Amino acid sequence: MSIPRRGHETDAGIDLTAMAVEQKRPDIFFFDCGISIHVSDGFYVEIVPRSSIIKTDFILANSVGIIDPDYRGRIFIPFRYVGSGDGMQAAEELLHQRIAQMLVCKLEPCRIEAVDSLEDSVRGEGGFGSTGQ
Repeated sequence: MSIPRRGHETDAGIDLTAMAVEQKRPDIFFFDCGISIHVSDGFYVEIVPRSSIIKTDFILANSVGIIDPDYRGRIFIPFRYVGSGDGMQAAEELLHQRIAQMLVCKLEPCRIEAVDSLEDSVRGEGGFGSTGQ
């Protein structure tokens, strides 16, 4: 087991280490971090790749992982292999390496309400690229 820890005291992310790997599809690999967590009341966890993952042929398969406060299972991180070589060999090279990080976030309860219209704003419905390049 590798206990998650921050690289530096001021780091936002808590590093997770790949302890085992299972190939789910030819291009999808689930890395087992070998741990389960219990976050404090009022918090949840987001899982994102470490910036150093750019040095590999892997990308996080689900963009951002969300761990709800009541989840008690093992932490598995799905990565997609985008390289051209042997994906399993590349995955095994990541074992015992820090591959992702947990961000502990405050859970803000909110109320969902269906409405017929929204208040106007300066931006309005301007979406992708509407504020310039």
